[in-house]
Amino acid sequence: MSTSSQRLRIVQDVEQLPGAEWQTLVFGHPALHLEVLRAIARTATRPLPVQIFLLEDQLGLAAAAVCEPIAASAAHNTLDTLLFGRAERLVRRLGVSTQPLLLFKCPLARQAPIVLRSGECAQQSRDLTSLLDGIEEHAARHNLGIAFIGFTTEDELLCSVLRSRRYLDSEIDSTARLEIEWTDFDGYVNYLRTRSKNAAKIARNERNRNRRNGVCIQQVRPSTAETQALYTLMYEHHRHKSGRDLPFGPELLPLLVAALGDDLLVFEARRDGRRVGTVFVVRSGCVGWVVSVGIELRDRPNDFTYANLLFYHAAEWAPALGIKSLLYGTAVQKAKLTRGCRLVACRLFYRPHRRFIRLFVAPYLLVHQARFRWKNR
Repeated sequence: MSTSSQRLRIVQDVEQLPGAEWQTLVFGHPALHLEVLRAIARTATRPLPVQIFLLEDQLGLAAAAVCEPIAASAAHNTLDTLLFGRAERLVRRLGVSTQPLLLFKCPLARQAPIVLRSGECAQQSRDLTSLLDGIEEHAARHNLGIAFIGFTTEDELLCSVLRSRRYLDSEIDSTARLEIEWTDFDGYVNYLRTRSKNAAKIARNERNRNRRNGVCIQQVRPSTAETQALYTLMYEHHRHKSGRDLPFGPELLPLLVAALGDDLLVFEARRDGRRVGTVFVVRSGCVGWVVSVGIELRDRPNDFTYANLLFYHAAEWAPALGIKSLLYGTAVQKAKLTRGCRLVACRLFYRPHRRFIRLFVAPYLLVHQARFRWKNR
């Protein structure tokens, strides 16, 4: 797609992005920070092809969409996993798959894969239309389906435009956000009290118990050797909770430490001097994204180190560092809701490349959404 004032360009490598323009466009979107994308590309534990669709005009970069192209022979397909769950292998053996596919998603995060330049809503709508026109023309030429994962119900323009273009859609999960409306821990407890007196009481009790058990949490600047120990905590924690390996290798952490400077926040919990937990947060403007957390699994007393590391200590450092919103992701939502987070529904949008797949998927998505809502009622 190209007009006299706009053109679509597709880059096949993060290194081909226009650095300064990209950083301006994605400001406030920490998961799309250029150095984060570079580090993920270098340390992903499975092949992670990337295509980034750039809409450019006379002012520079107007919009962008981050894509993981899924080949017909690809062994891993996040969309099939989300749609079919445990039945994915059976369905694929029956010859049903969404592949080949342009899968637009943020690496490692459930966040919107499309970013629009700041401006009036009408101009953003025109830019989004031009971007989607180009994506759809490219997909049609190569006989590819198109899917978007990570839009929330708050991305009103994006959701509205995709529905108007007859994309199928379904709710898939929710993402947790903590909106910082206080200046210290006492203010945080008062905020919790407006939601639940019991939640406020629990927060104080769990914080006090954690301190009585000798746990100290502080911000650190880890050396390369220390990042290996922190990675081990995260790897074992992730493996224990999900049964899967982390999607990135141990090299990610030293790369982020070296590249991000003050935009990488690393916190460490020690119990009587022994490291028992860590959390990594990437900051962009007033938004923080919790990349990964690790909690020691052995000899662990019930002292609520997880809650203190992720929420109670964050309630103090976030306002002090100017953070207005913390993005936590899609896991253990009940615990996050209890500790003050908002749960925002996430959606997938899908346009099949063949008519018979649409005939199959359209009713299936209705069942998928009904089942999801029943499970999460």
